[in-house]
Amino acid sequence: MLSMMIVGPKQPGNDINVYLSPLIEDLRKLWVDVVDVYDANVEDNFKLRAMIFCTVNEFPAYGNLSGYSVKGHHTFPICEKKNTCYIQLTHGKKRVHTRHNRFLSRNHPYLRLKKAFNGDNEIESAPQPLRGHDVYDWVKDIVTIFGKT
Repeated sequence: MLSMMIVGPKQPGNDINVYLSPLIEDLRKLWVDVVDVYDANVEDNFKLRAMIFCTVNEFPAYGNLSGYSVKGHHTFPICEKKNTCYIQLTHGKKRVHTRHNRFLSRNHPYLRLKKAFNGDNEIESAPQPLRGHDVYDWVKDIVTIFGKT
């Protein structure tokens, strides 16, 4: 398990690969090359593979790790620019995303709480989740250059 916290004004931002490259090298070795490991319990060797199971991070770090823009009008990868609803705050530069209640089931009791959801009844259903092959078609031709630019 690898735990890492990088905070403050000098955080690496998009140059997070500098910190993650040793981990990526180890994971590549443990997945592609496969490592023989001795299991003392059964007194035999086995082939060890490893992968990243999950990451836990806040939204800006999520953007740095995934390469996704987490600022602006369309900040949620699940919605991916379709039907993302927001309002601009009157006395500020912040955007507030609205219409979260459309992700609730049709018989959820919170749907009756109009005041908690901008005073509107939500009649539209949640957008369909993105499919893997659709995402791949969008990103397959992207060229990524890591490191300081």
